[in-house]
Amino acid sequence: MNYSSKSQYHDAFASMVKITMRDGDASESEIIFLEHLMYKLSLDETEYEFIMQNYMKYPITAPYSHDERIKALFELGRILNADERIMGADQKRWLTRVGRAIGFEPNCIENISTRALSLTEEEIDFARFNKEIEVVLSDCGKND
Repeated sequence: MNYSSKSQYHDAFASMVKITMRDGDASESEIIFLEHLMYKLSLDETEYEFIMQNYMKYPITAPYSHDERIKALFELGRILNADERIMGADQKRWLTRVGRAIGFEPNCIENISTRALSLTEEEIDFARFNKEIEVVLSDCGKND
């Protein structure tokens, strides 16, 4: 069964659900955060329920370019910091999962996630965020 009335963010949300739920160790706050994200992305409850019941059928749609990955990380960091339903270690854990799934190097993702959350908590603009994340990526590359 396909869901015929897809919102603009249907597939992206389904990817985030799959990333969060696929290992079977999603925390309660991560699940509550997904519910909140549903509203942020303008999905209706029927669409949300369909995705939650069928998330394994969706491919993970990752940004293709390096710049798109950094933009996605920026937006996700901002959403996480604006939401009181997911805090602290759960924020980092969730962003680390998503960051790995969208294509950041596994050996760098812990540092990238920590820095991304710190920067977006400061409410900086994207230009500075991009510059700071590039520094983390550069430093990480030197450690290979």
